[in-house]
Amino acid sequence: MALRVKLLVGSIGYATLVFLGTAGLGFVVAPTVARAAHLFPIETDAEAFFSLLTLKAVPVLAGLSTAAAFSYEKIIRLSLLLRVAVYASTIVLIWVLGAAIAAVMLG
Repeated sequence: MALRVKLLVGSIGYATLVFLGTAGLGFVVAPTVARAAHLFPIETDAEAFFSLLTLKAVPVLAGLSTAAAFSYEKIIRLSLLLRVAVYASTIVLIWVLGAAIAAVMLG
């Protein structure tokens, strides 16, 4: 029973970390990269664009982060380096998919 509770708590924690990672990617990393690449003439435009996109995608990001929790049991069997790689790629994939859906809804 304790193992099952530990697995459930770990899955919930993983889903939360994935969601927070996607929020950090959308609100911090993406605007910074866009500013550095000079994609927007005004710095505030990059922040506004990615903030709107991320906020519009929050329901999708939350749902996909919850779905990612189902893979937690398989992820904990990997080495630490592979876990970090899977976590980072999951965040990027979920944010890109959520941002694409949000862009379609906005357009």
